[in-house]
Amino acid sequence: RYDLAMELCEKGLAIQLDTLGPGHRDVASTYINMATVLQAQDQYDRAMELYEKGLALLLDALGPGHPDVAGTYHSMASVRRALGQDDRALELYEKCLAILLDTLG
Repeated sequence: RYDLAMELCEKGLAIQLDTLGPGHRDVASTYINMATVLQAQDQYDRAMELYEKGLALLLDALGPGHPDVAGTYHSMASVRRALGQDDRALELYEKCLAILLDTLG
């Protein structure tokens, strides 16, 4: 059902872009959701592109210390790990942890 999930995400994204504009936080969430669907299908390169797109919007909307940013770093680290890029994965996991320790204690 990944095809259906992606189709619905794409329809939702089109509506969000039209009504909210390309820089809205909800648009970031949709990009991240789409990346998650792609990641589940082992489409790691495309997933990473969408995680990065979503992350850029989250950073603009929420700032670098928000827990949602940490969650995105965690997802990106999982992709890097699946690709065998352990050093890059570790960097992202460390960013995630630093944000969560700072914001949640």
